[in-house]
Amino acid sequence: MKKLLTFITAIIVVSATAQNNQLTHPATYVETVLDATTLLTLSQEFSVDKVTRNADGTFNTRICLSYKDFDSFLAKDIPFTTMQQIRANVQMAYNYEAMTANWNRYPTYSTYTAMMDTFRTRYPNLCAIDTILSSTPGGHKILCAHISNNLNDNEGKPSLFYTSTIHGDEVVGYYMMLRLINLLLTNYNTDTYITELVNNVDIWICPLHNPDGTYYTSDDQINSSPISIRHNLHGEDLNRSFPLAGQTIAKPNYEPEVEAMMQFMEAHNFTLTANLHGGAEVFNYPWDSWPSWQHSHADADWWEYVGHNFADTCHEYSTYYMWDENNGVTEGGDWYVITGSMQDYHNWYLGTRHVTIEVSDYKVVSTSQVGSYWNAAYHSLLNFIAEAENGIHGTVTDSITGEPLQALVYIANHDLDHSYVETTLPHGDYHRPIKAGQYSVTYSADGYLPKTIVTTIADGEKLVQNVQLSKSVGIPEYDKIVKIYPNPAQDFITVELSDNTAIDCISLYDIQGRLVETFPETPLQSTKLDVRNLPAGTYILHIATTCDYEIIRKIHVF
Repeated sequence: MKKLLTFITAIIVVSATAQNNQLTHPATYVETVLDATTLLTLSQEFSVDKVTRNADGTFNTRICLSYKDFDSFLAKDIPFTTMQQIRANVQMAYNYEAMTANWNRYPTYSTYTAMMDTFRTRYPNLCAIDTILSSTPGGHKILCAHISNNLNDNEGKPSLFYTSTIHGDEVVGYYMMLRLINLLLTNYNTDTYITELVNNVDIWICPLHNPDGTYYTSDDQINSSPISIRHNLHGEDLNRSFPLAGQTIAKPNYEPEVEAMMQFMEAHNFTLTANLHGGAEVFNYPWDSWPSWQHSHADADWWEYVGHNFADTCHEYSTYYMWDENNGVTEGGDWYVITGSMQDYHNWYLGTRHVTIEVSDYKVVSTSQVGSYWNAAYHSLLNFIAEAENGIHGTVTDSITGEPLQALVYIANHDLDHSYVETTLPHGDYHRPIKAGQYSVTYSADGYLPKTIVTTIADGEKLVQNVQLSKSVGIPEYDKIVKIYPNPAQDFITVELSDNTAIDCISLYDIQGRLVETFPETPLQSTKLDVRNLPAGTYILHIATTCDYEIIRKIHVF
């Protein structure tokens, strides 16, 4: 794909030292060669943007510096070169018709908002527009298209969320997401595959997460930095600004775009999500915060399977496209480690399957060529939506009343680091993408006897497993049975049971499913658990009672 590009100007690289005085733009890209230790250190402090490994074990490293980073980077006294960004041949669309006529333009900001509104008005039964943030610091909106055959009730379907351009100068994904919305809406009821996707998956698409960066210079311009910039208006890299995976201490303040996205994601129990970037061509799965040899994701084998399906499909439509790293697929930290990414936040804190997809080697592609990227990628983008349907799905309900339950779906000897899923009300539905294999799945809910089912799943298969949980005769409502406080805790957690039962044994498991400690008791109504020596994090508490039922609760230690 990159061989097809044409540009107005060539890259201009200026030799520099740490005393270089040319760092004058709101965002400047610099290149340097680093050893592994220095790369790891700098990636925690600055926006490392792209890394390629050299034969001698060093790394060619590109870093984007906002105006806030200049002085601290210069103080590192690291030799570097500054790079004037490529100027793409860009045509702008000033209305909906100009944008959709041949799809060979980027939209102005007013065209973008008009497009989203037109999608809503032309397809009122298929598309609604949600506002994630009504006003950014620059006065823009962050919008999301909701596409479904039933906008008022997801009917217990799995859900898919695409978002793009968290870095404002990475706009090919922005273009792709607008075109994907249009493809889904205009082909509903005429294309069987697309119709089934819209009927079977609740689809949400946010084309532009960082409008202040994309339209930094003007609402009528898009191009390489500094016309569009990576950071937001405050000079912050939004993809380094989310809560850190593995930590429980929140920041006092988050950037408005980050806070809004966190609230939006927490309000929706998405099955599968992806954010689109530019600057490389690779399917980048979690974790970003650690290399795989140090801390692998519970579903790393599933991510590899899905990632290669995505990349291999791209290869069918373009022999030049999506070949970075391992034939288009990498674990994030194996490429280079970053912290505070949206991907790791969603996987760690929300239990979502969230991936980063780098969709173009160039951040801004000339509008005469951007359509070729779409042609190479859109089949994979559609197939990724379909992945939300695969795996283990079903509902968890009360065995007597049939009422849906808020339940935990936990896979023993597999789930770790919040990879378990939970049901969503009002339907009590759950959706668990997973690699082919045999699994022991435990379903538990407050006040109910847990149930474990051994099941076998194949790749690309949807297995429906509806589960009914029973209350034992005479068990009162759960809130009257047990009290666990304080939660979160720092030193001690008190467990109290009601008068008609007592604690038989308490087992504490870490989030990886490993037994941490057992608290054998003579039957007691109340006990204190000492958690002072436990690392901060989330744990699962199993309480066996003298009434022969088990209570499972999550606790948090800080």
